Amino acid sequence: MEKHPNPSLRWTNRRRMAWASVVAGLAYPILVAVTKSELLVDIAGPFYIFIGGLSGVYVGFATLDDKWRKP
Repeated sequence: MEKHPNPSLRWTNRRRMAWASVVAGLAYPILVAVTKSELLVDIAGPFYIFIGGLSGVYVGFATLDDKWRKP
């Protein structure tokens, strides 16, 4: 695999996406409590499956990438 010209920027956007999903996952219960919306309660399961999957994919691919780059 080729080395990225700027290794510190290599995973920047993926890292931002993972952090945004973690923050959204933490803020979701507050939003549900404040709005008391039944619709938000109904979509909580799929929302957390999506957020968990997104975070898991980031961690998994970051680990694989790190493993593949080491000699």
